[in-house]
Amino acid sequence: MKSLTREQLTARKEQAVRFTRGALGDPDRADEIADESLDDYAERRKIPITNPTIRRTAIMPRGKTKAELEAEIEELQAENQELQDQLDAVADIVSPDDGEEDEDDDDEPGDDDQDDEEDDAQD
Repeated sequence: MKSLTREQLTARKEQAVRFTRGALGDPDRADEIADESLDDYAERRKIPITNPTIRRTAIMPRGKTKAELEAEIEELQAENQELQDQLDAVADIVSPDDGEEDEDDDDEPGDDDQDDEEDDAQD
């Protein structure tokens, strides 16, 4: 069934009351329809309402308070710091300080042995 706005549904309900009273000659049934709420009428007729009175925001749960959000931020910042410390530790293991690499890179393999032999020969 086609969905209707509240205004369209109200007009259709009034038309049903007039038809029941005039064409069918049943004033009691017409009064029942007239006394029926718009939502009940729509539900009974299986007509979806496009603009219901209850807004979705009204039934949504309330968000967190400012204090709760600030506490969550602090927890997340502490967790981030712990993870950053772990990453720094892994980075130190994977690539040692640049100073140690420079000393090893300047000397060619075998240079240490020659220097030691020359020092021994001079003594």
